[in-house]
Amino acid sequence: MVYQYMVPVYGLLVKASAREIDSLPKQYQVPVAEYLAAEVEKEGK
Repeated sequence: MVYQYMVPVYGLLVKASAREIDSLPKQYQVPVAEYLAAEVEKEGK
């Protein structure tokens, strides 16, 4: 089960280089990657 409140938390950890996307629990890897991609797209606009 994926807790939605954890996606931005893991995203912040990955962005800060405290965690790598591969070290996250498997069920969070895709949602966190999508979250980070959306953040990059939002910054580019």
